[in-house]
Amino acid sequence: MQNVKGTTPIEAGWKVSRVLAEHPELVSEFIRLSPAFTMLRNSIARKVQSRLVTVAEAARIANLDPERLVRQLNTAIGITTTEEGAGGIEDSARDARTNPERPPWLDTAPVDLTVDVRPMQAQGQEPFSVIVQAARKIEQGRAFRLINTFEPVPLYDVLARQGFVHWTSELEPDHWEILFFKTGVVGKPEASQPTKAAAMTQAWDEPTQTLTIDVSELVPPEPMIRILGALEELPAGATLLVHHARRPIFLYPRLDELGYRHETRELAPDRVEVLIEKTAG
Repeated sequence: MQNVKGTTPIEAGWKVSRVLAEHPELVSEFIRLSPAFTMLRNSIARKVQSRLVTVAEAARIANLDPERLVRQLNTAIGITTTEEGAGGIEDSARDARTNPERPPWLDTAPVDLTVDVRPMQAQGQEPFSVIVQAARKIEQGRAFRLINTFEPVPLYDVLARQGFVHWTSELEPDHWEILFFKTGVVGKPEASQPTKAAAMTQAWDEPTQTLTIDVSELVPPEPMIRILGALEELPAGATLLVHHARRPIFLYPRLDELGYRHETRELAPDRVEVLIEKTAG
């Protein structure tokens, strides 16, 4: 790898926000490489979305080879990376994501069904409800296979709460297979959960203290951008009521990271309400 004028080479594990903070001119390079990055032209989208994903994750979402994206970004700033060096970065990231030991159930658990959501993703549809419905059909001691265009990290926590463990394999840059095995063992809820639930339930009944937005007609990732943008403008202690068409599973980890309390109510198959409390600090 050749370092030009002391410039630090971009790595696959960098957040996109760091890349653009150090090299704002790379917005046009991202967009040139894939239409999926067009959202970066929008200042709000750039501010919100770029903090959520690494370069490697952004590549998978855009159906690009992560190694190739890293090389091309570095080339654009005058740094030449070797195939071997780029591969080392990606291999390290992959090793950190995959399970260190092959679990016994992988060779013995019956796989009841396979859910391939790639066609839905190609059409811009959200496959979360389809995956959840499939998971509900799986009995303890059995498994189902998910085929995805990228690694669905937030989904792991969602299904873990339903007693699933997983094994992830990246077969190609846009072909991930994840086996979900139902152990029936669910992690214990936090001791403070009943108090939190009571506080949130009270907030549902006080709409005058709540800002309401409707993102049900928006196409991903616009709902997340709109929600996080509204939360930035919301004063601490206030609540945001979101009308949505589905559970925003990719939003939940970000809310948890920010320390915001949230609760979701499913009113109908395509109607969900999410109440978010913006806690101080």
